[in-house]
Amino acid sequence: MRVFYTQNLESILDRIELNDWRQRLQEPLTYREQSLSDNWKYCALGERIKREGRDLDKVKDLTPEAIKLGFSFATAVKRRDSTAALEILEQIEKLPSIWRNAAELNQ
Repeated sequence: MRVFYTQNLESILDRIELNDWRQRLQEPLTYREQSLSDNWKYCALGERIKREGRDLDKVKDLTPEAIKLGFSFATAVKRRDSTAALEILEQIEKLPSIWRNAAELNQ
């Protein structure tokens, strides 16, 4: 059997979908989601961290863009703005790396 590796296949394999938070945003946001979004390990970035098989020691380990999106996501959830939170979630999914030192991932 031959498998043809294309850029399209690569983009599908590389895409990180944060399904847990995407599902939460489909329903009205409650206090539970607000409290989860306050903790970096349980917010949308936390789901991505878990999917990448890493652990977060310090927020400084993340890129400035990831930090900014993490704060924006938590703010949108606190305001119970599912639309804004979903837009931010999509931006988090599209980040090539959330880690400040991406070279570390290749080791």
